[in-house]
Amino acid sequence: MSPLPVALSLTVCEKVIVEERTRNITLVSTFTKLVVDHFPTPPQRFSAFAVLTDVSGRGTIGLAVTSLETNVEIYSRRLSVNFQDRLAEVPILFRVLECAFPKPGRYQVSLSLDGEWLAHRSLVLAEKEA
Repeated sequence: MSPLPVALSLTVCEKVIVEERTRNITLVSTFTKLVVDHFPTPPQRFSAFAVLTDVSGRGTIGLAVTSLETNVEIYSRRLSVNFQDRLAEVPILFRVLECAFPKPGRYQVSLSLDGEWLAHRSLVLAEKEA
């Protein structure tokens, strides 16, 4: 899709609440670090929320989680989208239900449209101290 949209935000959080009547959005417990009991982790649950604008047409939005140490993608998901109004701010929500982290370190949560990079966030995984 050309031109690419502008990503106004990309946030990783515990969960996203969408108010039914108004469609207002609440991001709950945003984070850039997860402390876990052990590695590899059991499947982790979190949400990734973005707002895109300045685009029209159809495309495929992708979310990927990649180890910055090994450059190995440990999670990915794709959604089909239709941007109808170029001037609209379009919320994009990924509910990540099963993302297991193999070891401590830095990971990158990336958002793309039709394979083209839009935004990313860094995420640090650490083991809880005894």
